[in-house]
Amino acid sequence: MGSPKKWLNKKWLNKKPLLVSAAVLTATAGIPFAVYAGTPSTVTLSVYIGYDANNPQAQANLYNKTLIPLFEKENPGIKVTWSYYSSSTQENTELQTAVATHQGPNVFELGTTFIPTAYATKSFHVLSAADWKAIGGKAKFFGPQLTMSGPNPNNYIGVPEMMLPFAMVYNTKLLKAAGISKPPTTWTQFVNDAKKMTNASKGQWGTVIDPEDSYDPWKIVWAYSKQLGSDFLSPNLKKATLDSPQVVNAMTFWFDWLTKYKIVSANDLTYKNSDALQQFENGHIGMWVFQGPSLIPSLNQSAVKGEYAFAPLPTVPYGMTSRPKGGTPTQTIVSGQDLAIPSYTTGATYQAALKWIKFITDPKQQQELFNVYGDLPVNQQAYKGDAALNTPMMKAFVQSEEHASPTPFSGDWGNLETIFAGVTNKLADELATNTFKPADIASQLQAANAQVQQSLQ
Repeated sequence: MGSPKKWLNKKWLNKKPLLVSAAVLTATAGIPFAVYAGTPSTVTLSVYIGYDANNPQAQANLYNKTLIPLFEKENPGIKVTWSYYSSSTQENTELQTAVATHQGPNVFELGTTFIPTAYATKSFHVLSAADWKAIGGKAKFFGPQLTMSGPNPNNYIGVPEMMLPFAMVYNTKLLKAAGISKPPTTWTQFVNDAKKMTNASKGQWGTVIDPEDSYDPWKIVWAYSKQLGSDFLSPNLKKATLDSPQVVNAMTFWFDWLTKYKIVSANDLTYKNSDALQQFENGHIGMWVFQGPSLIPSLNQSAVKGEYAFAPLPTVPYGMTSRPKGGTPTQTIVSGQDLAIPSYTTGATYQAALKWIKFITDPKQQQELFNVYGDLPVNQQAYKGDAALNTPMMKAFVQSEEHASPTPFSGDWGNLETIFAGVTNKLADELATNTFKPADIASQLQAANAQVQQSLQ
C-alpha cells in the first residue's frame, strides 16, 4: 500500500467511494469526493485512486480541470469518473468487494505493496505484450518499479504510475543551531542528533512518530528489520516472522524514541501522518522519516520554506558500527502507486482503461502529477527538460531508490499491513494510558504473527 504515503489524514474507513457531480464538489480533508466529467458517451471508465489529504482541492482540480478534460478531448468516446480511498483498510475492502461481486472501478490505483494482494485474487488482467505496447512499452518505466508489478515479468498486472521512496526531511535551521553539520548516516547518530535538537520546554523535538497512521509505521520498522537481517515473512512466503528478534528489536527501537531517548513528544501517540507534517511545517521537528517528495508543495507554503533538505535514511542499526551478517542497506521499500485493471473490465472498457493508463504515464501527465503531488515520475522521459525534476533536492530520493528493497510478493501482504497497523495502534494506546510494559511489544507482535500465519496461503 502505498502508498502508499502520501495519502494523509486517513479517517474515512470502510465506506464505499462517493461519486458526486463536479458542480457540487466540495473537497475538504476527511470528506470523500469524486469527479464526474464530460457528457454521456459510449464508454464510461471509473478510476479509483488514493486521496490526497494534504491538498484535496488541488487533487480535485487536477482531475476535474486538467486530466479528465484533456483525456476526454483526446478520446471523445470515453467518459471518466473517479473516486478515492483514504486508508489501507478501505483500499483492501474495496478491492475484496470488487473481486467478490465482479463489479466496481475499472482501474485501481494501488500501492506497490498491494499488488501481490491483487494478484493473489486472480481477478486482475495479466498484461499481454500487446497491452504493454498499447501502454507505451515497459522500457518507458524505471526498471526497479516493475519489480512489484507481478511475481515475474511474464505475469505483470500492475503498471507503475508514481514513485514514492522513503527518505528523511530535516530542518536545516535546527540542525545548524544544534551544531550538526550534516544529516546522520547511522541510527546512533540519528538519536544523538535528535537529542541535541530536543527542547521540550519550547515544544521542539528531534523527531516525530505517527503510530495511529495506517501506512507509515510498518515501513520504518520493516526497513530497520531488513538492516538487521530479517523480514516480516520467510523467503518462501510460508512463514510469518513478525515475532523474530530483529522485528521486535526494530519495533522497540521505534518506540524507544519516546520511552527511552525522549526525542519525540508524548502527543505523538495519537498522531497520523498529517499531524506529523503539521508539526514539521511549524518548525517544531528536527528530522522526520516520511514517504516521497510529495510534501514539497506543502513544505514550500509553510514556515520552513527554504529551511529544509532531504537525506536518505541511516542504514546502520543503533549501537552498531556496521550492519550484522545478513543485513541489507535498505533505505526504502520499492514504493509508489501502480495501476491495475480488474478482470471484469472487458471489451471497449478494457481498451479505454489501457488508453487511460498510457495517458497518465506519459511525460506530460507525469509532470502534472509531480507538480500537484510532488510524486516522482516513473516515466524516464518526464525528467528530460524539467528543471524541477533535476534539482539537488531530488538526489536524496534517487539515492534512496537505489537502495530500495522489494517487499515479499505475497497475496497476504495487505492483510499483514492491516494487522501490523493494529499493533502500533494498541501499543500507542497503552503508552497514552500508562498501561504499557516493554514486554508488550514482543507479545503484541507474537499475537499479530499468529494472525498473519493463519491467513498465509
